[in-house]
Amino acid sequence: MYVIVLNALACGAGCGGDEPERQPPRGGKPSVLRAPGESGTLDVRACRVLAARTVARAVGERGQELRARPNDSLDLTICEWRGGGVRSVKLLVDSAPRAQLRYYNLLSEQHEFHNSDPARKARQIKGIGEDSAYGGAGAWWTRATRQLVAYDHDKMVKVRVNVRGFGDHEARSAAVTLATRAVRELRRAS
Repeated sequence: MYVIVLNALACGAGCGGDEPERQPPRGGKPSVLRAPGESGTLDVRACRVLAARTVARAVGERGQELRARPNDSLDLTICEWRGGGVRSVKLLVDSAPRAQLRYYNLLSEQHEFHNSDPARKARQIKGIGEDSAYGGAGAWWTRATRQLVAYDHDKMVKVRVNVRGFGDHEARSAAVTLATRAVRELRRAS
């Protein structure tokens, strides 16, 4: 009987469950990046975030009918537009949990593996997404893939531009226009 009582008292003071005890960092409160998040919280579709005429205007295809092709799942919605000189303009909206951490990890990997290659180097852009995000800017551009990646309010937005006759400058300009518009529309929807 004494063994059971002593064991219960000792365990009440120090025995835990299956999960390790979470201690805040030495400097204060725990990071929001460690929070698990919740799936399925965004109820928008990429093809509704940007209208085909908005995409056509951004890539200089005024009067050209672009066909939108959606691809939607729980935390990921994609729309791809094609037509005329547009081989592909793709908008991807990722609302899966811990988007800021995933954004930072993508940027870090891009720097780590491709910083010496000018075509694959991540070129940070301020003024599109949430510039206070980890990494130094709310968006970045990669010339080789013609892709802009932005982070804003628990969402990642990717815009990829492949238009006949477009060089890096034109593709980046169109991607900045479209990403800025998408981020603004997503803020309204939230």
